[in-house]
Amino acid sequence: MSHYDIFYQLHQQDKPFIIANAWNVRSAQLIEKNGYAAIATSSGAIASSLGYDDGEKIPFTELLYIVKRIKACTHLPLSVDFEKGYTDNPEQLTDNVQHLIDAGVAGINLEDSQGEEVYLKKLTSIKNYLEKRNQRLFINARIDAFLLKLPSPLEVTLRRAKLYQEAGADGLFVTALRDAAIIKSITAATTLPVNIVGGPGISSVEALSDCGVRRISMAVLFYKATYQHAEKLLQVVKTEQSLEPLY
Repeated sequence: MSHYDIFYQLHQQDKPFIIANAWNVRSAQLIEKNGYAAIATSSGAIASSLGYDDGEKIPFTELLYIVKRIKACTHLPLSVDFEKGYTDNPEQLTDNVQHLIDAGVAGINLEDSQGEEVYLKKLTSIKNYLEKRNQRLFINARIDAFLLKLPSPLEVTLRRAKLYQEAGADGLFVTALRDAAIIKSITAATTLPVNIVGGPGISSVEALSDCGVRRISMAVLFYKATYQHAEKLLQVVKTEQSLEPLY
């Protein structure tokens, strides 16, 4: 079974699966070692780890290098946070997609922060490209209506969910949701698996499963928690003037 098939089937289970987001080889290996079924990348975490701001400030070539190293050193399906595709040029967009496929990537997140018209053009371009070449890639359509605080974000989300499903998206990733009732209304309105980042008050697998969620992401949270812990260690070593906390 291919990594694409495994990754696709993970989204079809009754119980949601947790996907942890890596930013380098070591974090990806820890995810694999601890029994997760798949690995995702976090664009924000990778960018920050290399000294860039989030939002496609990192060159695609540098992102691709990290992706290739992660894939070469792990054995799980890998999904890449592709942001907006790192270009608005259709030919460059599909070229970037092909580089990810050649690296062994099973899926991508593609975000709609530029609006649904631009997004649909990009999504359609990728789907047509994949179909012509008989290639498969799980496309998780990221809807940022709540994150961007657009007017009537639920209505926008439901409209975009329908449009993106019709255009061939394999899953929906709705960001910045904290209300169980809203999550339920979204999952009830689509047959696509819905991906959520859990937050305070709705962080358990059970709670999100009850809302109809099928994929739970850590996004940049794992990265931030790791370095918060590292900073605390450094502070203790300096305060106590001892390396004992590191042993």
